[in-house]
Amino acid sequence: MFTINLYFIFILINVLNASFPDANNKSVSYKNENILRVVNGVPAKLGDVPYQLAFKKSMRRSRIYVTFCGGSIIGPTKLLSAAHCFATDQNACMKMCGSAARKDSLSRTYAVAGNLQNHGYRSLIDSEQHGQWRALKNVVFPLTYRFPKDDIAILWTETPFVYNSYVNSIPIARKKLDYKGECLVSGFGRISSKETSDKLNLANLQLIPARRCNFVHMKNMRRFVCTSSAVTDVERGDSGGPLVCTGTGDPNEGNKGVQVGIVSGHREGAGSFFTRVSSFYPYIERNKCTKQLDIRLCLLIVSINTNILIFSFSFIIRVGILADPVKLFKYIDSL
Repeated sequence: MFTINLYFIFILINVLNASFPDANNKSVSYKNENILRVVNGVPAKLGDVPYQLAFKKSMRRSRIYVTFCGGSIIGPTKLLSAAHCFATDQNACMKMCGSAARKDSLSRTYAVAGNLQNHGYRSLIDSEQHGQWRALKNVVFPLTYRFPKDDIAILWTETPFVYNSYVNSIPIARKKLDYKGECLVSGFGRISSKETSDKLNLANLQLIPARRCNFVHMKNMRRFVCTSSAVTDVERGDSGGPLVCTGTGDPNEGNKGVQVGIVSGHREGAGSFFTRVSSFYPYIERNKCTKQLDIRLCLLIVSINTNILIFSFSFIIRVGILADPVKLFKYIDSL
């Protein structure tokens, strides 16, 4: 009976999701490139961006690990990235019980800092040559996420990073500001639509004022930071990476600047857009727990909800109000 109930609720959730499209969905088309890489940048040196992370996953039937997304260190075990890097396999349990990603989605996936290479073999020890490799413990993202809306993920590592000249954290923006000038983006891999780099690249991107950002994207972009693609840009592979500005006036800004954005996506003819970190500052600070959601608790919640739903339908059919709209609405109002 328990299995049947679970099966029933999973089908119901999928039907409801299909029946009620996102109210914020516009006719504007966005590309979720999974993801962007720095174009027309310059090769980075160790220590240039000590907060930069490469999320690497092993290739099938190989011991070689390849970067699939970027990220940043904001605490010894706490990281930032984009939700679309980790939210590609949401199931019904995740949708009902919270926004934690499945544990098995993090298997053979590592956060790597202090390493400039796009791909390579996993190192079991910390070194200047190979950097620091950390297994991921958990990842969460907003329950309201639907690309590009709320495209932010918080991750935790099993063991802390050891800070040094090549590995360190970056403060995150707290105050919402209309940033001006140029800001630094960093990422691995492709440096043009056809050419791929083996190393981390840096580029200064020209910011677009908030009002113009709304205009070129034809929607309210208050939760994004926008950049121009005229000279430099991000391309496939850099999603989740940090956009860091200096001289912002943000109270959290440090010697290396402050992270104001997370690489999210690109719209042809309008430029790239970054999730605005300051819009999620309370969410980032609130998420301090590092324990994975207990799957048994999740299944219990689903089971309880399923039984309540089945009981309600049984009661409706039993009292014969399903065919009487007046009685049905009265019953719904009484719940």
